[in-house]
Amino acid sequence: MAKQEVCGVLQLEVSQQRFHGQRELGCIRGHGPATAPPGSRATMAAVGLEGRGGSASTAQGRKAQLSQRAQELRAMLTLQEQGRKVFAQCCEEKLRQKRELLTRLREAVQEDVHALGSIQAVPHSKFTMSVACGAQRHMGMDLAGKTVEVALEKLRAEIHERRKTCDMLLYWLRQRSQTRDELQRRLQQLQDAERDAKRQQAQVQAIHQLENNREKMLTKIHAGQKVTAQYLVVRDALRKELAHLPPHLDLLCGIAELYPGELKDMELLASRALRAADVAKEDMAEMKTQFLAESKRRYRSLAAQEVPVDRLWLKEASERQPRAQARSELTMDFPSLQSQDPVVDTKLEAAKAQMEREAWLTEKMEKAKAAVQRSCLWDIAGRLLAQQKSLVDLGQCVKEREEKKQALKETLKELELKQAELKFGQPPNTPRMLEEDLRVRLQQEEAQLEQARAQALRNEELLLQFANGIDNLLVRLHAITVPDQDNSVKPQGVVEKLQFCEQKLRYLTQRVADLAPDSYSPDENNEVRDLLEKATANDAQNLKISLDDVSSRVQDPSDFADEDHGLVPSREEIKKQGLLLLESKKKSSRER
Repeated sequence: MAKQEVCGVLQLEVSQQRFHGQRELGCIRGHGPATAPPGSRATMAAVGLEGRGGSASTAQGRKAQLSQRAQELRAMLTLQEQGRKVFAQCCEEKLRQKRELLTRLREAVQEDVHALGSIQAVPHSKFTMSVACGAQRHMGMDLAGKTVEVALEKLRAEIHERRKTCDMLLYWLRQRSQTRDELQRRLQQLQDAERDAKRQQAQVQAIHQLENNREKMLTKIHAGQKVTAQYLVVRDALRKELAHLPPHLDLLCGIAELYPGELKDMELLASRALRAADVAKEDMAEMKTQFLAESKRRYRSLAAQEVPVDRLWLKEASERQPRAQARSELTMDFPSLQSQDPVVDTKLEAAKAQMEREAWLTEKMEKAKAAVQRSCLWDIAGRLLAQQKSLVDLGQCVKEREEKKQALKETLKELELKQAELKFGQPPNTPRMLEEDLRVRLQQEEAQLEQARAQALRNEELLLQFANGIDNLLVRLHAITVPDQDNSVKPQGVVEKLQFCEQKLRYLTQRVADLAPDSYSPDENNEVRDLLEKATANDAQNLKISLDDVSSRVQDPSDFADEDHGLVPSREEIKKQGLLLLESKKKSSRER
């Protein structure tokens, strides 16, 4: 039994030494705050100072090192936890074995004490160990010849050794519990350090985000100042353009007043053409009956004279053909049928007058369109209403023109047929020439119609762009409050929105004019502006924007190939271009 106890104690010592060796190795590898060497602490302090004063690249390297270190610590913690669990299981197993051994030893001691008591009851007993302890043969044959006193001393020594072993085991148990508590404290410290590192990383990210937001806000402020300055320049240019718009509006009003009269004249011409067509039909029917009667009479007279009809007809045709050819050469123009029939002459005159009137109307409309294209369409409330009315009238005019064009086609075809029936000796190429002439006129009318439709679409796009611009301006000026303006009522139409924005802009200009000259200096503190210009100078999306009015001119398709997609010029070049544009506008207004 003593040998078994000694072997158990040696095994516990070996396991304890292994555990302490693993702990020291883990502490050396982990370099904790309690067991780390001074050199490693100095290294960590140096790394911390370099991380504080380093750039973004060193911060990223430090983060990578910290993450790698955290992974190593987690692996070591898992290994230590596994070792602790294995050691706890071994300790529990040994303790269980020792408790069982202690129970058996206590029972044996109790039996020995009981036997000794029974032996001591007999005075001056000289029994040997073999007689006193005859039932306990497992004690060995070495003690058979010894006395009871020696056996007592041996038992006491063994009991003392067992007690020492128990005390040593209890001492080791306390040490193991202390070691376990220390490991738990170390684990808690490592977990707290990891949480502090995560919290510090989150704080650093929040600081970077706030710095980025601050830079973005500064950029937006400078952009807003630039937009305000540009808006002031554009407003002055629009006011100058507004001074030149009344003549164009007067011209449009005059054309609008003349347009109903022209429509009435065209309706009268159409009614006259229809009457002339009816009269021509009646005359044609009468002439047809007369011609049939005449031909019958002639055939009868020829039959009475017994003259061959074919020879006479060929003779008359040969005499009539030179005259008709000469007359056709002299009468190649369309309204030259005055010497043949008065009804046809009136119809042709009416058609000619109608075409001239249509040409005059189209010329006036083209002039008005060119005047509208040369003018600017921003910031004018009455102009919007006039343009909407003109669009509606233009659509109706286009529909009426199409209907009248179809009617004119039909009337022209009828007139050609009548002219061909009336002219017996006319050459065969005359209807073709008329057809080609009518086809050319038809193509011209269709081209004018397409131009009118394109102009209508362009005007609608301009209206949409203008409405979008007003909506954007209204959104940007939403936060500005005017003392005399009611913000509870929201503007509905484009004109109301325009007036609403105009009041706010006038209020802003008044506020800017009321500022002291020292407090408003646009050329002061240009460091941020220069920095932004240098940063955006080589940006791929920073392209040039043309300052020409695209809506007032027709762009050639060949101009798209030569379009400049370079970077934005400097501030001085932009100022020069703005001055040149203003001078060109002033010269064009003076010439008008």
